[in-house]
Amino acid sequence: PQVRRMNKQQLIELIRVNLLYVNPQMTNKARDKGKKGKSLSRYLMLQFVLSGLAFLLIYSVTMFAVDFNRMPGFFTYYVALFSLLGLSQSISVIYNIFFEGTDLQAFLPLPFRQSQLFLSKILVVAMTIAPFVFPLLVLFLLTGWRAQHFFLVTIFFAFLLFALFLILLFCIASLLVFGLAQTSLFKKHKKAVTSLLLGGSMVIAVVGIMWMNHQTVDISVGLADRQPLVFLLPFYHVMNQPFSTNGLLNLGIILVTVLVLLFAIRSLIVPKLTDQLTASTTEVKAKCKHKKDQTLRQLLFNYNMQLVEEPSLILQVISSSLITPIIFIIAFAVGDGINLSTLDIRLIGVVFFTGIVLASLTVNQTSFVSNLISLDQENYLFIRSLPLSMKRYLKEKFRFGWLLQSCLSGGIAIIAGLIFRLPLLFLLSFLLGNLIGTYILSLRYFARDYRLLLLNWTNINQLFTRGAGNLGLVAMLMGTIIGSVIILVIYGITTLMFPFWIVNGIAFALLIPSVLWLIRYYQKNFWEKL
Repeated sequence: PQVRRMNKQQLIELIRVNLLYVNPQMTNKARDKGKKGKSLSRYLMLQFVLSGLAFLLIYSVTMFAVDFNRMPGFFTYYVALFSLLGLSQSISVIYNIFFEGTDLQAFLPLPFRQSQLFLSKILVVAMTIAPFVFPLLVLFLLTGWRAQHFFLVTIFFAFLLFALFLILLFCIASLLVFGLAQTSLFKKHKKAVTSLLLGGSMVIAVVGIMWMNHQTVDISVGLADRQPLVFLLPFYHVMNQPFSTNGLLNLGIILVTVLVLLFAIRSLIVPKLTDQLTASTTEVKAKCKHKKDQTLRQLLFNYNMQLVEEPSLILQVISSSLITPIIFIIAFAVGDGINLSTLDIRLIGVVFFTGIVLASLTVNQTSFVSNLISLDQENYLFIRSLPLSMKRYLKEKFRFGWLLQSCLSGGIAIIAGLIFRLPLLFLLSFLLGNLIGTYILSLRYFARDYRLLLLNWTNINQLFTRGAGNLGLVAMLMGTIIGSVIILVIYGITTLMFPFWIVNGIAFALLIPSVLWLIRYYQKNFWEKL
């Protein structure tokens, strides 16, 4: 009993350690509030519980109004919705806990069994994923309740299916992450492949959730079921008729699938897991390829490229500054299928200003160009000691950041224009407005980074929340969206009501001097003072 108690205590402590790696931003935020030790663990656990409650409040209201027992299509759509959300979260959490965590080598020499180390990580992954898919438990319970099964039977099968669903999610995400990590491509290009994996899972989840929400809205409005997703029907049949031949057969299919995936993990991943994780957390000196005859501009360009290649940085920039316009575009694209091919030529100025609005959504304090100087960290002080003009150094850094930001923002603008079928002239106007807005905003936030320079940061979120903090960031985003919509609506109505040249002449008479004044302002108050 004493050994068993000791093993249990060790497992609990390992779980507490791994909780710190699930969401580094949340952990740092808690530490800033003075949380540490057990209070820090309780705080992190509370956040998971609150996340689960938030998802329940958001989705449970609509769930209670639907008879899932008679709507297998609607049932499978909900399962698919949370599958995408849970899979995206699973991939991110598994990567953070197993690959970003630096605790493995510290624990291996200690008297911990490897099974304890990996079990603690697996349990933390499950605790992290559960809140995001918790509404599925309600879905299963409601389906059994509508089928008028005995409540104990409903509760038993609902919890059983929910547990099997969590195991399935973990297995699929683990096979994706660890299977990819064993390839030679991952070993040679770890940063690029990791960025693709994390960013790709996020994009797939966002696109899938937007599409699924559109489908479920159509279902609820039309009160008619849709074609069910066949591969998710076993969950429906188990909750609908758990003791029938069909229900037991589908439960067997789910169990066999889980066992096959667990066997695949045990035979393909676990034997190589220790060596794989040790290799990934071991500091390896990269072989630097010496390139001859490089100019200073080329050297600085390559250096800045290395600064922004960090997977966690890319993921957080995407989720903070690029995901909002992407969601808007997808929402309108899959919602009503907007076609702007016959747009009135009088609105070309409105389209130009819409490009500027798009730039204001993609360039903010969480963008690459807004943090490029601070990303230098201790290298910045070293560079200042070199016989190199800091003005030239920062100009090259700004040039890199502006080009990178223009590619991202301009790329989104082109994709939006093609999706909404903008005529070529309107697309060029939209892109031009976007690039001008990107340049001005890049100037603003690059100068802000220099003014609020932070070199001793340990997490990128510290850079994002400089100044007004998270509340200020959200307030600025909401203010930009609301203010932009008001201005564009007024501009569009005015353009259609009054002569074209007068309205657009006034608009551009205000815009052009403002752009030139801003360029001159930063030239005088930033560049000339370096």
